[in-house]
Amino acid sequence: MSSEFDAQLIESVTVRRARLTDALLYGSNPTERRWKSPLKLFLVSIVIAALVAAVCVGVSFITTIFAQQAAEKEKLRAAVELVIDAPWALEA
Repeated sequence: MSSEFDAQLIESVTVRRARLTDALLYGSNPTERRWKSPLKLFLVSIVIAALVAAVCVGVSFITTIFAQQAAEKEKLRAAVELVIDAPWALEA
């Protein structure tokens, strides 16, 4: 009988501590607690998704700029080779 009372007492203390911890972390309104945590998780997920998308767009933009610069350099190099290989360039 005393072991049953002890188990009941330990369980009630555990429940009380859990309730106090939840009240400390989330406040005293239990209905607010139900939607606050999922909403916070959803908003954090949206922010992380936006950051990932922004990084992808930035990387794409930078690689496009580097590709354009490389194409312009190759175009200039081809033009310089045409001028050097031109028949009138050797006459001078």
